[in-house]
Amino acid sequence: MSTTTTLPLSQLVVSPKNVRQNPGDVTALAASIAAQGLLQNIVVSPTENGTYQVDAGGRRFAALTLLAEQGKIAADFPVPVKIISAEEATAASLSENVQREAMNPVDELNAFKQLVDEGFTIDRVADTFGVTPLVVQRRLKLVAAAPELLELYRADEISTDQMLALCATDNHEVQVHVWETYGSMSWNNKPADLRRAVLTREVEADRDHRVAFIGGVAAYEAAGGEVRRDLFSTDGQAAILTNPELLDKLVADKLEATKENLLAEGWGWVEIWPTWDYSASYAFGSLPMVAVDLPEETTSQIAALREEAEQLETEQEQLHSAAETEDRDLTDDEWERDQDIDDRTEAITAEIEQLESAHKQYAPEAMASAGVILCLQQSGLRIERGKVRAADRKNAAAALGDAGEITGGRETESAGRPKGENVSDALRRSLLGHRNLAVQNVIAERPDAAKILLACWTVKELRGSSREVPTDLSISNGGYGYGTRTYHPITDDAGKASADAFLAACKAAIKDLPTADGKLWDTLAEMKPAQLDKIIALGVALTVSVNEEHKGLTAKLLETLDFDMAEHFEPTADNYLGRVSKPLVVEALTEAKQIKGEADSTALLAMKKGTLAAEAEKRLAGTGWVPKGIRSPKPKAKKQAEPKAKAEPKAKPAKAAPKAKAPAKAAAEAAQVAA
Repeated sequence: MSTTTTLPLSQLVVSPKNVRQNPGDVTALAASIAAQGLLQNIVVSPTENGTYQVDAGGRRFAALTLLAEQGKIAADFPVPVKIISAEEATAASLSENVQREAMNPVDELNAFKQLVDEGFTIDRVADTFGVTPLVVQRRLKLVAAAPELLELYRADEISTDQMLALCATDNHEVQVHVWETYGSMSWNNKPADLRRAVLTREVEADRDHRVAFIGGVAAYEAAGGEVRRDLFSTDGQAAILTNPELLDKLVADKLEATKENLLAEGWGWVEIWPTWDYSASYAFGSLPMVAVDLPEETTSQIAALREEAEQLETEQEQLHSAAETEDRDLTDDEWERDQDIDDRTEAITAEIEQLESAHKQYAPEAMASAGVILCLQQSGLRIERGKVRAADRKNAAAALGDAGEITGGRETESAGRPKGENVSDALRRSLLGHRNLAVQNVIAERPDAAKILLACWTVKELRGSSREVPTDLSISNGGYGYGTRTYHPITDDAGKASADAFLAACKAAIKDLPTADGKLWDTLAEMKPAQLDKIIALGVALTVSVNEEHKGLTAKLLETLDFDMAEHFEPTADNYLGRVSKPLVVEALTEAKQIKGEADSTALLAMKKGTLAAEAEKRLAGTGWVPKGIRSPKPKAKKQAEPKAKAEPKAKPAKAAPKAKAPAKAAAEAAQVAA
C-alpha cells in the first residue's frame, strides 16, 4: 500500500537504499524547481525515529535541500511525497532509475525544441528530462535534418552519430541524396564518411585515386557524370568531377563486382574495408598455399633443368678426378670452370623452386572456412586472400589436414578470455615496440649481424619476398608497415625516453661528418672498415622491424644476437602493471614466483589497483619476468661439437696461389686490418 501526501522538507533524510547515491550537480535542477515547483513526487518510506528516508527522487531532494540552504524555500517546505513500506524501498529505487524507458530521440528533439523556444536554457532542459546538456545540444542540432531522415531516425534505422554527420549541411536534398547513396554501404556509411560526402561537392580527378580505380574520367562521364575543366591547370584540361556521390557509387559497384568474383573463387566470405586497419588484420590467421599438379610444360622445364644440373655435376666430378689422377691442382681455366658450374647449379636450384612455388594454390576444401579482405588504397586495390577468422580456425585446419598449418592471427575469439583479463591493443603494441627498440639497440653494436641482415634483404628483394625480412630499409616512421617498428608506438614515458635516447645516440655518432655530399663521400671512403661498419650497423639498426612472432628470419636474427628480452625490459606500473587487470598482475607475480601463498594472493587481489601495481613493481624488479607477448623463447640446447671426419670424396683441390699484390696496396690493407 502507498499513500500520497506532503511532508516537511526537514523531516526527509537520505536513504541508504537509494541506488543513486551521488546526485551530481543539481544547481540547474534547483533553479527549475524554484521556477516551476516540484513536478514529480518524491518516494519515501518511514524510519523508526519518525523521519522519512528518500528512496527515489534523490536529485530532487538534493535540489530542495540546496534551495533551503540558499534561503529560497523554508526548512519545513511542504514536499509532495508518496509513502511506501520499508520493504518496498530498494525495489522502488531500482524501478525509477533502471526500469524507466528512454524517450524516442525524435520525441526528445521536439520536446527540447519546444522548451528552448519557450526560453528554457540548455541546462534547465537537461535537468527537466534527467539527461546531460550534451544530449540536449546534440538533439537540437538535428533540427536541421530532413523530415524523411527524421522518420528513419525515429524507426532506429539511422544512428544519432550518422544523423549528426548528415546535418553538417542544412541542405535537405543533399542530406537525403547522400543517405540514399551511402546508407546501404555498411563499409562506407560511418559518420566520418557521411560528413565527407555532404561537405565535399567536387573531386579533382588527377588527385583522387578512386578515379583511376573506376577506369578514369571516361568511365565517370559514361555513367552520366558531369565534368568541368580547370582552366587554371597547366594544360587547361584537368578534370573536376561535380558529382562525388556518383563517383562513390561507381567505386562501390566495382568493389562489389570484385567481391562477387572473389566469392566465385570459392572463398567463404569477403570483407570490404574503407581503409586498411593493421590492428584488425593481425587478428586473422593466414591459410598456407599447397602444391598442386604441375602443368606438362612446367614439368618438362623442371626435368630439363634437373638434367642440366646432373650433367654439370658429372662434368665437375670429371675435372676433379682428372686432377687427382695426375696428382696436380686445377689449372686456372679448370678452376674458373669449376666456379661457373657452382654458380649455374645454384641458379638452377633457385629456378626450380620458383617454378614450383608459382604453381601453388589455396586448398579448395579449406577456402570455404577462410576469406578475403578487400581494400581500396592510394596505391590501388589491396586484396588479401586466405584470411582465417578465429571462429573458423578449427574447421580450416581440419580441411587442410597434413597439407599445411594456419599461421598468425587469434586462436580464440575475443570472448575466449574473461573481460578484464586481456591486454589492450594499445598496450600490446607498446610492448612490441619495446621489444623492437631493444633489438635495434643490440644490432647497433653488431655490424656482423647488421651486414648479414642487409644481405638477406637484398637476396629476398631480388626474389620478390623481402617482406619476410625483419627490415624494410626505411629509417622514417612511414616504412612499408610490416614488422613492429611502425604502427607500434611505445606509450610509457620511460620507454619513449629510451627511444629518444637511441635516436640521439645515432645522430651523435655522425654529427662530425661533413654535410656537403662530395666531402661526405670522401670522408667515408677514407674510413677504416671498422669505422664504416659502425655507421652501417647504426643505419641497419634504425630500420630493424622484427616480426611479432618468433619465426623465420626474425627468429634467426634474434638467435644470432643471443637476444633475451629480459635483459632489456623491467615491468613497471607505467609500462605494464598499471595498465592491466588485477588478476593479470597477480598472474605475473605467480609466474615470477613472487607469491607467498594463497593468503598473500588474496591480499594482493584485495588491494586497490594503484597500490597493487606499485607492490608488484617492487617484487618483480630483478626477476627477469617479461609479459608473454614479448617474452624470448628459451634457447635450444646446443649439441656438443664433435670432430668431423674429413669427407673423402670430391674434395676440391686448392686453387693455385694468386698473383702477388703490389706492396703498397698490401701494406695499406694490412694496416687497415691491424687497425
